[in-house]
Amino acid sequence: MTTGEIHVPRVRAKSHRHYITVSTVCSGAPVERISRTAWYYYEMPSKRSGRPYVPGITEALLQAAERIMTNEGYSALTIDSLVNEVSTTRPTFYRRFPNISHLALEVIRIRFGTGSSVDTGSLHGDLLQLQRDEVAMFSSPLIRNTLPGLLEAIHADSAVRALYESQLIGPRRANVERVIGNAIERGEVDEQQVDIEYVCDLLFGPVLVRALLPVPAGLDDRLARQTTASAVQTLRASTTVAQ
Repeated sequence: MTTGEIHVPRVRAKSHRHYITVSTVCSGAPVERISRTAWYYYEMPSKRSGRPYVPGITEALLQAAERIMTNEGYSALTIDSLVNEVSTTRPTFYRRFPNISHLALEVIRIRFGTGSSVDTGSLHGDLLQLQRDEVAMFSSPLIRNTLPGLLEAIHADSAVRALYESQLIGPRRANVERVIGNAIERGEVDEQQVDIEYVCDLLFGPVLVRALLPVPAGLDDRLARQTTASAVQTLRASTTVAQ
């Protein structure tokens, strides 16, 4: 090998630094030799840097998703349709949401929150207000058109199921538990006889059935009043038995 000739037998990457083997001198300038080979590195831009974060893309994806979920249903919600509508890319979507199911749950969380914090002063009044909010949510086109397909994803994906429980179901059951706790403090029910999970099932079960199944009865205020009455009767009956 002659002076000024550079031999580059290999290039390896480590933390985005590329190392080049230099075996001799460059243009007559001496280079320190280490066993006839010296290692030098130079910085190169990472190929994985991607596009910069663009504010507003997340909101645009959420708005487009809500429109599709409301008008066309969960089955029409695809990554390709969303990125085309928002004029973005699939990698941009995945930087914000792991999958379509996570996006759909985020749309629902933003639209309906985690339920109401109520304190009417009575067990019946508190449960009725909570139940009216639930009926309004599950009777909305957004939920009725989304829930059947979303439940399939919830059953198939444990991560989606955990998110569904923590963001949608868990907070609403916690609201019921708080209401019952207040009723216990007022002496309306006996703490020892309360089965909160069963009461939650009495409240939410009929609402879910009517939201998912093509039954003739509707999701309306009558259902809110009936389910509330059943839950209150169950709680007071348990208290009577205990006494």
